Amino acid sequence: MTAFWSSWWAFAFMLAPFVIGLSGVFMILVMSYRHLDTILATFPNSPYVKRQRVLWGISTLPARFILTSHLAAVALWPKGYIKRGELDEQEVRNLPETIRRRMVLAWWLCAIGMAWLFLAVGLLKLTGS
Repeated sequence: MTAFWSSWWAFAFMLAPFVIGLSGVFMILVMSYRHLDTILATFPNSPYVKRQRVLWGISTLPARFILTSHLAAVALWPKGYIKRGELDEQEVRNLPETIRRRMVLAWWLCAIGMAWLFLAVGLLKLTGS
């Protein structure tokens, strides 16, 4: 099995989670630059969004990135936030579908990249390389 870890396949296997995960991070970064104002305008009455905006702010790119990352969870799991009264259901429906799809895709790319990386490191440790 150690022959595999010294091949080009191993290099591709170990590089893939970074490519996948960082593409999700890049998508969130682009959305934080281009679409955050639209996202925030969609949720004018939602306590969760207001609280996150006050907590992180929107003046710097890192703050916008973190805020957009938190709001991606809203796009992925809105029902939990609605049940707790932190989101208005109508406002969730008003989120533009293209932005919602991008947020969900970016979140899943990050999650898959991280899971793949944990798997790859675990396999590397198990083989003793």
